[in-house]
Amino acid sequence: MKVLKFYHPVEFVIYIVAALIGVGLVMVYSTHVGMSSSFGASSLFIYKHMLWIMLGSFALVFMSKFDYHKLQKYSLILLGIGLAALILVAIPGIGTEVNGARRWLRFGGFFGFQPSDMAKISLLVFISSYIVKNKERMHEFKRGFVMPIVVVGAFLLLLLAEPDFGTAAFILMSSLALLIIGGTRIIYMCFTLIAGIPHMHKLLFEVSYRKDRFTAFLDPWKDPNDTGYQIIQSLIALGSGGLFGKGLGASRQKLFFLPESNNDFILTIIGEEAGFIGIAGVVVLFGLLVWSGAQICKNAPDLFGFLLAFGITFMIGLQAAINLAVISGSVPTKGIPLPFISSGGSSLFAFMLGVGILINIGKQGKLKPVG
Repeated sequence: MKVLKFYHPVEFVIYIVAALIGVGLVMVYSTHVGMSSSFGASSLFIYKHMLWIMLGSFALVFMSKFDYHKLQKYSLILLGIGLAALILVAIPGIGTEVNGARRWLRFGGFFGFQPSDMAKISLLVFISSYIVKNKERMHEFKRGFVMPIVVVGAFLLLLLAEPDFGTAAFILMSSLALLIIGGTRIIYMCFTLIAGIPHMHKLLFEVSYRKDRFTAFLDPWKDPNDTGYQIIQSLIALGSGGLFGKGLGASRQKLFFLPESNNDFILTIIGEEAGFIGIAGVVVLFGLLVWSGAQICKNAPDLFGFLLAFGITFMIGLQAAINLAVISGSVPTKGIPLPFISSGGSSLFAFMLGVGILINIGKQGKLKPVG
């Protein structure tokens, strides 16, 4: 009997990421052709997306060959670069303001970059390195919790100043998960989160647009033409897609009905054009990617590799899960792109760079292909 060969988890990661990027390229093309009044305008966005794919591919290949152990040596430098970039965004004339938020550094007026995307990676590397250096003292309150959380807090303050509450919450969740895995006592985090409830309440309910988003989440039909508009249009698209969808390119909601259909809500368009089957396929791909990342994490050659692999896998899975929850109305609307698929280059670049690190860890690990 012929023995079936199962691929090495590193190979799974490469194939799955390539598949997700391929899906993204097709869907970005579909949404931009639908939204643009001329093919030339849509082509410009496609070329831009392809440029980011090429840059991300270079970063992935480079990091897959760059010994990840060297990142530990440069962790403080990477942390400083991440903080400096977030500070630059806040400076008028350097950071670009769009819709009241200053989150972008732009070059040449068209090529934009969000430093918050790279901040996720730099902070991940720093926390992993910090845990390794203090692994015997991570149970202590000062060394294992206060010191790393102060660094995380600096990133959060800069992100909230942009303002970018969604990315700040995402980084907080990812950082806390990594610290718990690294040995920080959960009780410290519980008391800190309880103490932070008044501040969270202020951030959520004393800022008008965030309060409106939360209200729209509870009852989007209460204000269907304003605060509830986006989620209602998303639900209409998902519902009209049915089981098999309307067909590639046949979406109606992308024709200026659904804002951010090429970015944060691109999974909605997949649901409308490819139906439940299409969304299920994307979810399965992310599930396999997380599984492969978990195998690499489990078989990492050292603690630093274990923590990096865990952090990268956790971030990819968490962001994909949040995006799915947002487009289905399960959580309040927030701008969280779908990894590898959404239009928007810096997020794609950062995740591809992270996958390169993951591959490098897998290559140096104990994994062997079965077959």
